[in-house]
Amino acid sequence: MNVALQELGSGGDNMVEYKRATLRDEDAPETPVEGGASPDAVEVGFQKRKRQFLGSHTQMELILAGVSLLMAALLLGCFVALGVQYHRDPSHSTCLTEACIRVAGKILESLDRGVSPCEDFYQFSCGGWIRRNPLPDGRSRWNTFNSLWDQNQAVLKHLLENTTFNSSSEAERKTQRFYLSCLQVERIEELGAQPLQDLIDKVDQSGLFLPSRDYYLNRTANEKVLNAYLDYMEELGVLLGGQPASTREQMQQVLELEIQLANITVPQDQRRDEEKIYHKMSISELQALAPSMDWLEFLSFSLSPLELHDSEPVVVYGTDYLQQVSELISHTAPSILNNYLIWNLVQKTTSSLDHRFESAQEKLLETLYGTKKSCIPRWQTCISSTDDALGFALGALFVKATFDQQSKQIAEGMISEIRTAFEEALGQLVWMDEKTRRAAKEKADSIYDMIGFPDFILEPKELDDVYDGYEVSEDSFFQNMLNLYNFSAKVMADQLRKPPSRDQWSMTPQTVNAYYLPTKNEIVFPAGILQAPFYTRNHPKALNFGGIGVVMGHELTHAFDDQGREYDKEGNLRPWWQNESLAAFQNHTACMEEQYSQYQVNGERLNGRQTLGENIADNGGLKAAYNAYKTWLRKHGEEQQLPAVGLTNHQLFFVGFAQVWCSVRTPESSHEGLVTDPHSPARFRVLGTLSNSRDFLRHFGCPVGSPMNPGQLCEVW
Repeated sequence: MNVALQELGSGGDNMVEYKRATLRDEDAPETPVEGGASPDAVEVGFQKRKRQFLGSHTQMELILAGVSLLMAALLLGCFVALGVQYHRDPSHSTCLTEACIRVAGKILESLDRGVSPCEDFYQFSCGGWIRRNPLPDGRSRWNTFNSLWDQNQAVLKHLLENTTFNSSSEAERKTQRFYLSCLQVERIEELGAQPLQDLIDKVDQSGLFLPSRDYYLNRTANEKVLNAYLDYMEELGVLLGGQPASTREQMQQVLELEIQLANITVPQDQRRDEEKIYHKMSISELQALAPSMDWLEFLSFSLSPLELHDSEPVVVYGTDYLQQVSELISHTAPSILNNYLIWNLVQKTTSSLDHRFESAQEKLLETLYGTKKSCIPRWQTCISSTDDALGFALGALFVKATFDQQSKQIAEGMISEIRTAFEEALGQLVWMDEKTRRAAKEKADSIYDMIGFPDFILEPKELDDVYDGYEVSEDSFFQNMLNLYNFSAKVMADQLRKPPSRDQWSMTPQTVNAYYLPTKNEIVFPAGILQAPFYTRNHPKALNFGGIGVVMGHELTHAFDDQGREYDKEGNLRPWWQNESLAAFQNHTACMEEQYSQYQVNGERLNGRQTLGENIADNGGLKAAYNAYKTWLRKHGEEQQLPAVGLTNHQLFFVGFAQVWCSVRTPESSHEGLVTDPHSPARFRVLGTLSNSRDFLRHFGCPVGSPMNPGQLCEVW
């Protein structure tokens, strides 16, 4: 589904959280080690302490005795402060490896032990993390995904700035040239607005910009945002040579056109049933539906050099919308349409211009998302731009430097275990008939999983072929971006009429995310997310299953959410459910929709319909991952427990899951998430999911009537 490409941490189309980093330019990234120290740093610290301890024998004895007493007091304090009667099985030994001690410390500092887990498990798990992580300058939100992406960016910065590219791959050399062109700030300032002015002159023709239609329609509530947006439009127009008064008048007309477009835009939560909105037709039928545009000419130009004809099939997901847009175009002055098209060109390209355009955008973002003036270094922005432009070539550098092939094998094994657990639960559903159950199992068996990275990126010739025709210079960042847009259009045209490749990735290897694609019935887990806290090879299995295991279960469950369930095992959109099972499914999802619609953020309710697919995936993913963990324990026996944490490993699974979602966010960004994001806010991804989990409620002993156990459980899978 379309939202699957924004898995787990994103909000709205192209609203994936800005990927930034914070290391100083001169800081070379170290091998990631939990707790922030490199192995060398740990060794140096140990040698220093050893020299300090080499005093008299009596002094050493006193120190050891003092340390022992202090550790005993700390351990006792940890258990008492938790405020919950946890069961520690004395037959299970404690893990005292360096990895266990480090991760135990991270878990402890993230907890808020003054809160009962049955009162508010999110605060219990994340309260300490929230206190220790004030929102960084320039950010509208901060969470585990952002932090891990920052680490990945630091690695990429080091590779691009400190590697001599003697590689046989021209694509990798293009990647470095692109990145360096973005760092040429003096050259960008020297050019100013001229590159965009030249482009506007060249095209000689004078979707909604704000994140959601809601910002346009409720003009009273969003007056501050709309005024800031109009100010931004005017400022950019003036920077491009316009006069303030006339520019504002023309931009006001463009804004009014966008408001009219917002009025006819179908709300996101009403576009979830793809069986209803999918319409296949010919270009000639599209022309009859929306006659104000010459569709054959437009599509032929967009997909050049392909030759198209009136009989060419197209898929339309918004027939009513296109009809109304056609009418709107017919009744709008050409000069306004001209300015609207130019405005779309301007706002798409200004990020490649000088600091005046960046400053103008920062003022708008402060109003829209609550971000303060950005202190984010230029290199970080350039890493993100390079990832967008040459992500798989950049991924080749990342994978060769960081990825452990054994992690790929372990991840594949975990997916297999979680798939088995999901299918076993499928067999126990009382509301599903046998015919639909068999088809569902066949679909689960057919889900194609891809781990780490696509193989072609490690083959120089194949990698070069992917970017063949994309020209990159070290001198002009704006031209590199313009070349990218043209190159991407050619790539899209080249894929038309070709059978879809199941091995084609929609995320780069360094991305901290994952996705399910229903048209291919595939799940994808890039190397970027196969790191702590989601996954670490020498961490307890409870944490790995609670982290990456739940992510795997989440993506697998998307195949059976309210949208994914409409596609069969081959990725075809067609009915394959028996009517009685479909009705039962809709009854169960109605419970979940109502449950999440009761949650509020800053007095504003969640949209349980808009977030339904992700909520189904969260709940199903947690259940499948926990059942897989129980199966692992039956095969391998109980694990050692972490020191000082005071949790059983079953409880640790749920804490590990919750701490993946620790997050801080501005009120403005929270509002934006509520109106655009198909995911629930982080807090309710934890509270909503766990309050439906019988296993969680049992292991933490939450009584009926407590906030975490309201008495009614909403279960789908």
